[in-house]
Amino acid sequence: MAVSQEPDTPIALSVGEGELIGTSVVKAARPEVSLIELEIKPGGSVQPHLHKGHSDSFYVLEGEVEFYVGDEVVQGSPGTYVLAPPGVVHFFKNVSDEPARALNLHTPGGFVEYRRELETLHAAGEKPDTAFFERHDIFDV
Repeated sequence: MAVSQEPDTPIALSVGEGELIGTSVVKAARPEVSLIELEIKPGGSVQPHLHKGHSDSFYVLEGEVEFYVGDEVVQGSPGTYVLAPPGVVHFFKNVSDEPARALNLHTPGGFVEYRRELETLHAAGEKPDTAFFERHDIFDV
C-alpha cells in the first residue's frame, strides 16, 4: 500500500517503502499522525527546539543516538524510545561513526508537510524564515 493521507485508509508498508524526502522515508502523513523513518549520518544532529502543539517521539532502530529531552540525556541504542511532549526542548545527535536509523513519530500529524516544504525550499536554494518555522510549530531555542 502507498502512504495515504486519508483518515479511513489503512497503511501497510514494508522496509524501505514510503515517500522519500531527502534521506528520510515517510511512513504516514495523516492529520492524526506523522511517522518518518530517519537516517542520521555520523555526527548528524538537529538543533534544540520545541513544539507547542504536538509530541515528538523517537524509536531507535540502528546505531547510537544521544537524545536531550528537557533536563534528561538519554543514550539511545536500538530499542530505545524517547518522547518530548509539547513545550519540552529536545534535540539529538548521532554519536557513532556509523549511520543511525530511527522512527520519528509526531502526534498530531503535520510534520511531513514541514519536511516536504523544507525540501522544496532547499532545492530552490532558499532558506526558511521564522514565520515558516512558526507555521509548522517548530521553535528553536
